[in-house]
Amino acid sequence: RPTFTEIILGLSAFYFPLFEEVFDRYDMPLELKYLSIIESALNPNAVSRVGAVGLWQLMYGTAKGLNLEVNSLIDERRDVLKSTDAAARYMKKLYDVYQDWHLVIAAYNCGPGNVNKAIDRAGGKTDYWKIYYALPRETREFVPAYIATTYIMNYYREHQLTPRFPKIALHTDTIMLHKSVDMKQVARVMNLEIESLRELNPMYRRDIIPGSPEKAYPIRIPVEYIPVF
Repeated sequence: RPTFTEIILGLSAFYFPLFEEVFDRYDMPLELKYLSIIESALNPNAVSRVGAVGLWQLMYGTAKGLNLEVNSLIDERRDVLKSTDAAARYMKKLYDVYQDWHLVIAAYNCGPGNVNKAIDRAGGKTDYWKIYYALPRETREFVPAYIATTYIMNYYREHQLTPRFPKIALHTDTIMLHKSVDMKQVARVMNLEIESLRELNPMYRRDIIPGSPEKAYPIRIPVEYIPVF
């Protein structure tokens, strides 16, 4: 799928620096960023058939357990930084249990319960390739897909692939708002397409940033529009 891969390579220029900052903060392997490609194809609005949402495909219950806000106005599973921070915390907990990143990736996909069952069926072995055939079918494909993705993201030039950069602004900054703001009004005042703002702020379901004196919410905008804002 060369065209699809070139689009992903282009999107990674925006998302990967943000992901790396989070994983570095938790002292985790930066290569975990490639997991987001398998999960969502770097689409913060991705929704799976079972209801997992966002770049890291978090279920509602998992998201709430990781202190993400999900309601009628905001879904922080679609927030680039907050969802990545939540995914990193979840993976770090899994690593504390398994001490093996391949098992962490497997557990992220199918849940620790299924990984524990596979370990039991394999006689207590804790090597991913030793428990491979005891895992759910989707997870058996998931880890090899992750390895293949890691390869192609690093060696795409050898396969004559060229990144296709998105229209989304690559250089952005965040401003915290202590009042409720309509994104359509912001777009109009800044003479910016509302779709551009939505792409940078996918967590807001109704174009409303529900800031208040008690709690601030972020708006991410292209850096050149900061003075205008």
